[in-house]
Amino acid sequence: MWPANDGFAQPIVLAGLSCPELLDRALRERTGTLQYRPRVLVVEPDAPAALAGLARHAAAQDLDATRSLLDAPGVEWFMGPMAMQQLDAWLRDHVDDALPQKIHEAGGTPELAQAIAHLLGETHARQQATMRERTATLRQWANDRPRREALRARLRQGTGLRVLVITSRFSTYMKHAAADFVHALGTLGHDARLLLEADDHTRQTQAHYLKAVLGFDPDAVVLVNYLRPQIGPVIPPHVPVVTWAQDAMGHFFAGEASVRAGPNDFIVGMLYPEHRTRLGMDDSRTLAWPNAVSPAKFHRGPVGSEHNHLRCAVALMTRHSEPPAAYVARQVEQSGRTTPQARAVAALETLVPRALERALREDQWIARALRPVCEEALHHGFGRSCTPAMVESLLHQAALPLADLHHRQQAALWAARICERRGWRLHLYGLGWVDHPELAAHARGELAHGEPLRAAYQLAGVTIHASVRGLLHQRLAEAAMSGGLPIVRRTFEDIDRARWFALNAIVPQATPHSQTQDGRSRFAIADHPGLLHAAALWGRTGRRLGVDGLVCHSPEETRWLDNPPLGKPRQPHEDPARLMVDVATVGFESEEQLESIIEQARDPNWREPWSRAIDVRVRERFAMDSFARETIELIRRHFL
Repeated sequence: MWPANDGFAQPIVLAGLSCPELLDRALRERTGTLQYRPRVLVVEPDAPAALAGLARHAAAQDLDATRSLLDAPGVEWFMGPMAMQQLDAWLRDHVDDALPQKIHEAGGTPELAQAIAHLLGETHARQQATMRERTATLRQWANDRPRREALRARLRQGTGLRVLVITSRFSTYMKHAAADFVHALGTLGHDARLLLEADDHTRQTQAHYLKAVLGFDPDAVVLVNYLRPQIGPVIPPHVPVVTWAQDAMGHFFAGEASVRAGPNDFIVGMLYPEHRTRLGMDDSRTLAWPNAVSPAKFHRGPVGSEHNHLRCAVALMTRHSEPPAAYVARQVEQSGRTTPQARAVAALETLVPRALERALREDQWIARALRPVCEEALHHGFGRSCTPAMVESLLHQAALPLADLHHRQQAALWAARICERRGWRLHLYGLGWVDHPELAAHARGELAHGEPLRAAYQLAGVTIHASVRGLLHQRLAEAAMSGGLPIVRRTFEDIDRARWFALNAIVPQATPHSQTQDGRSRFAIADHPGLLHAAALWGRTGRRLGVDGLVCHSPEETRWLDNPPLGKPRQPHEDPARLMVDVATVGFESEEQLESIIEQARDPNWREPWSRAIDVRVRERFAMDSFARETIELIRRHFL
């Protein structure tokens, strides 16, 4: 009966209220994503019929259930003789919003449904006329040569720019990061504004984007996780658009082949090879940067006593509390249950944990270990070999998130056993932990992204970061900048990158010691400080680097040197493990190693120096003010 579960269904219109049970059902069944739930518009001109229906509902249920209906968020009431006039006024005020498409009869008369349909038709026509008018103005701007030249001059100067930042309140971290980015731009002298939904029941539309662009007339637009073509023709072609890529979005790896980056498009943040190969992004218009963190929000200042309840031995901050089996079941449901894609996702439930365990045991990079797993799952689902784009999409959209859940939740289970055994406190912050079958006792709810989160970082003995995606995560920066101590469940990739980056720095300038049979250069570890550092790191984690004191790139890495993937840094100072100073000391690979670090961190004379040392390094890579400055400079250089 209700709109399909597309994540952002249109508002629901109920004609009449003589059957409140339908409203109850609409509230329970209305679909959405994260916090989003579509509005429910209740229209009943017959007030006595509405009161009689509510009285019957209260008698059949109870008064509290009926009161919950009346107080439900996202419900708009149009009751009594003026109901239609009130609905007309509301629709005029919300002409830019996603509009209702259907009317559901809830005891009202056929005439009422027809009258509502007439009003909706008028509102849709009004919305289309508004869009045509705004689009015409946008075309005039695009064809106005003096306007274009004036914009180029402002961009070349790079000061006092008007920057529109568009994101969604239904994101998790990025709605906070985008607000911090706007603040950082403001401190740099730019006029920056943030556009996001007005409330939890509004979906942004092209009408909202057009209104914001025409009202603000931005010199540049920043889109979080989306390219210019993916939000429609709402930004003039001559206005630069920066895609802030924070997540491995499916449309970066698959989807419409026609979605390509234009000459005035840029990508900053987490970069992927597909940004170049699929989307046509040139390296000169990219900026590799981890998820930036506000140093104004996360600092080492003292924490008030009102936050003492946050004090614990171990903390883990993440929304990724869904058990792996539940995650797979949800993904299968969203993929259509019986579709080839759903069968492929279902196959990952057993394939991914086996591959993850093997990769950890045999010292493999996890993403590389999961690619053949994705090929196998797709072959199972589709009955044939699939394209590389399909493999990458399944890898980033399903396999890596599933591996992440296993990896992270195993670390949480280790911490729980340790804390229960030693009488320490473990705090799991984030939505969903209260429902976890094994870890619910440690759930502490969600923290506001500000002082409560900063206090929790500072008051935890250690804050665990565990991800198969590596160390470039804002959690490390937030914790260290707040005076906490981040520790990591390290993977082989985290220590192997030290070898990779050290070799990258050597190859262009050093004379090799010898060559392999296939022509790859081998270097003596003892001759190069970077390789000595990598060898020491390997040794502290119980591994030996190279063979007979010699080390070289793998055949795949040699090919990368000739054509490095977009955003893959070459230099040792870009090694993510460097952020942690010594990932062998503040990293763990087993429950025993984790317990040892927690024990050491109980001594402030050990914990404080490590926290400060990591703080110094993460500020170099994560600071929001530096990110804002470099993003503007990226645009400015393009227009010189």
